[in-house]
Amino acid sequence: MYLDVAVFENFRNIEHFPFTFSPGMNILFGGNAQGKTAVIEGIYLFAGGKSFRRARDKDMIKNNKDFSQISISYTDEKRENKMSLRYFRELKKECFLNGVKTKKMSEFVGNFKAVLFCPEHLAIVKDEPSVRRAFIDSAISQIKPAYLGALIEYGKLTEQKNALLKNAENYSISAFEDMYSVYSQKTAESSAYITSVRAEYLGRLFEYVKAFLLDMTDGKETVSYEYISNISCEGCDLSDREENVKKYIETIKNGAEREKAAKTSVFGAHRDDFDIKLPIGSAKIFASQGQQRSIALALKLAEGELCREETGEYPVFLFDDVLSELDRSRKNYVLGSLSGKQVIVTSCDEADFSDCANASKIYVENGNYYYR
Repeated sequence: MYLDVAVFENFRNIEHFPFTFSPGMNILFGGNAQGKTAVIEGIYLFAGGKSFRRARDKDMIKNNKDFSQISISYTDEKRENKMSLRYFRELKKECFLNGVKTKKMSEFVGNFKAVLFCPEHLAIVKDEPSVRRAFIDSAISQIKPAYLGALIEYGKLTEQKNALLKNAENYSISAFEDMYSVYSQKTAESSAYITSVRAEYLGRLFEYVKAFLLDMTDGKETVSYEYISNISCEGCDLSDREENVKKYIETIKNGAEREKAAKTSVFGAHRDDFDIKLPIGSAKIFASQGQQRSIALALKLAEGELCREETGEYPVFLFDDVLSELDRSRKNYVLGSLSGKQVIVTSCDEADFSDCANASKIYVENGNYYYR
């Protein structure tokens, strides 16, 4: 898969610019806060469906403008495709795939595929569980669009159940118990599916993670992982959806009083996590900064390999100002691993890529872009 063209209009600090990308290495370089990350953000919107900078839709619109639009043209193994996103200050965003407006985000995400690596990902080993959940959810959603739909529905379900728990005093005892029972059953079924897909994905992902880490460290380092869930137990196969339903039903039933006292959903897939482990123990505790970065790199490279395994082609790799955070050996390893793949990368220093002789280079200054 290759991104051919991306046209930005009134997006962030970009008034208008048509980008043309080569199928290999593409480098955007320039000072801080000039518009490099905006390009990566805009492209990733077509893969992830939302900003990795946790921005609101209206933040995508340039100051003093009423709308913004990004259009891309990309080529996969079947055909050339076109996608567009339009943002408005007062209206909902609009998504188009090959000229047709999509009704659901799950119809939009999963067509154009990209692996994003930004500085925040370097802390994925020790960061909050929500960061690790977001990592696997984003990766899975691109190869299983139905999974994104399930996540969206689960989010709505959890909000409804939390509202019930928070406002229990507004209901009669029988009405509350009936509604709580219905929400709990739906939570168990939805959680069972989400946990099973995550568990299966992580099992496959870490086969690649181990291989990359061994190769990166000349066979000196390896990792494993432990899936953490409300229904985890020794020897459990969390990829078994039917068994997960039974376990979630039992767990929620046994913990009902705890949820009612807390006035929030304590049990479900929104509590899942995974712990990355070194041979001596949890990487959260024992991993050095260098090891954390190596693991983060391995996770992202593995994500690309699993996407290729699932779809038959590599995604586009988007690296936002992350190589400057790596030492020379890790940077060289990453660049070597990405040879032959399309990469769009940002950096403050053009010299970081002095060895990339055939790279396409774009100088960025104050929302303006100049090919070099």
